[in-house]
Amino acid sequence: MRRISWPIGGMIAASLALAGCAATVRDQIYKANATPIDVARYTQAPPRPLHVRTADGLTLGGYYWPGAADDHDVLIFFHGRGSNQGVGARYAEHLTGKGDHVIVVSYRGFGGNPGTPTQADLVADGRAFVAKARELVGADAHVFLVGHSLGGAVALHVAATTRVTGVVTLSTFDKLEESAPGGVGALLPDKWNNLDAATKIHAPLVMIQGTADDRVTMTQATALFGKAGHPAALVSVPGAGHNPDMTSLGPLVSEAVAAIDSGAMARYPTALPAGWSVQHK
Repeated sequence: MRRISWPIGGMIAASLALAGCAATVRDQIYKANATPIDVARYTQAPPRPLHVRTADGLTLGGYYWPGAADDHDVLIFFHGRGSNQGVGARYAEHLTGKGDHVIVVSYRGFGGNPGTPTQADLVADGRAFVAKARELVGADAHVFLVGHSLGGAVALHVAATTRVTGVVTLSTFDKLEESAPGGVGALLPDKWNNLDAATKIHAPLVMIQGTADDRVTMTQATALFGKAGHPAALVSVPGAGHNPDMTSLGPLVSEAVAAIDSGAMARYPTALPAGWSVQHK
């Protein structure tokens, strides 16, 4: 089986050999860049700054596009490894304009935020943004988590521990531990076992995966889909790589939200471009 081909694999092995230090390995897992973000560089219609307080007292900066006053849907976008909330906003902007509220998460250590990332803390940061979403939209908010790559992993683990309405992942791997080379997976301080998280989610799941992704394979996507509950859908995008083209995928995400809201997952998506395919369960 071809495993995930991130540069992370060799980096982790080298870090373990040279340092044997969990902090050093985490530097390679997350590639967190603490440089503050100017969101205007990334977006056409800059969102509002959003400040979220975590359970352990950190203040994290994300972004927010308010939706229609009578719309209860709030989409929370989780960015990936080595990324930041500016790039997340570039992707998430394609989810705006349909009445839904849209929030961009960023984690500790990323994009000017304080702190150092770990798996447990990134999941806690995600939960803090979910709580903020309910504060902004109301207790009856329909909370949808949308995550790219590592952000999909964070979204899955948040959904496994927090009530949400639905989850959409873009190019998300199955299990980080098995992706590391030379048997060092057991030494990783953060395992990111998304297979296990998927079994604990009680909300509908939509997965979108490119067939030409050089970091996450269709084999991994299929394995993750196999662990999902019901209902779930896996959309295969021929020729697509790891970073999502939200011009084409944004409408598919918005349609997933509408399908979950209306209980129509069995008919999602209503149409696909030639060559695209979908599996349901």
